[in-house]
Amino acid sequence: MKVVIHQGFHKTGTTTLQRTLSRNQNVLKDRVNVLLPRDLKDAGFSARRYAVAPKDRTLQNFGKKLRSALKPFEGCTDKPLLISNEEFSGLIPGRKGMWSYSQTHVLAQAILDQICQLAGEQVQTTLLFTTRDAAEWIRSTYWQNLRSNRILEDLPEYSKALQHGANLDAVVQRVQETVSSRADVLSINVSDIDDRLLPLTRALSILNVRSDDLVAIEDQNVQPNGSAEYFLELNRSGMTDEEVAAAKRAHLDDLKATKTNSPKRNGHRERPDNHSPKGMKQCCGIFNVARLPRN
Repeated sequence: MKVVIHQGFHKTGTTTLQRTLSRNQNVLKDRVNVLLPRDLKDAGFSARRYAVAPKDRTLQNFGKKLRSALKPFEGCTDKPLLISNEEFSGLIPGRKGMWSYSQTHVLAQAILDQICQLAGEQVQTTLLFTTRDAAEWIRSTYWQNLRSNRILEDLPEYSKALQHGANLDAVVQRVQETVSSRADVLSINVSDIDDRLLPLTRALSILNVRSDDLVAIEDQNVQPNGSAEYFLELNRSGMTDEEVAAAKRAHLDDLKATKTNSPKRNGHRERPDNHSPKGMKQCCGIFNVARLPRN
């Protein structure tokens, strides 16, 4: 049996890959079994918890949750398996005091343990990582964390704190050193890749699965111009967390409506006054593939 685990990383085209799989599920259902984040919520939560507070009990719980998610595929060795969940690399850096993927290699071992229990020691497993150039990745994670959390750092402060953790190739290398006798490790730098399908088609090719008839989708989670500055303003305001969250949702909804109903105008439009903190109070890659062989 062949298995590919797309283990990470956040903000490297993972959502686009996963939604492409969802969009093409009818095409692929007879060719490959697929597990996506929606199928792995408990395991993903446990992986994040372990990354924040690495304890044996938490790691064991991750294994238990993953084993439960894999149970429907017991005995299905006639069809390959593709798993994609960036949370299996740990918590996205830049929040809750986490500034690197320090436990990805440990989580990789735990994943392989469960795959071996599912399919036996003869299973052919590949760990796939999508990476990104450091500066570009830092900007993208900054937007994600700014949008989802109440971080207070501006981009220069955030970039300085995350500089070491932005070396994703080093994380991949550590995984390879840890699991080289058990799995192949493949990394794809997506920074300047024109073909959005390439990471997915590469994963499917490893599984000997046809992919020439897949339907592509638009890039997902693209940062709107100017929104980072506004969200930082909200995060630093005296508003409550609930008010900040509501203001962010209103701003994103307005941008979505603008994109749907109007031609693009420099990538965004000016936010309305009632989306400002004051108003809220009142109205409340270069293509690179590196295969790391087993030792």
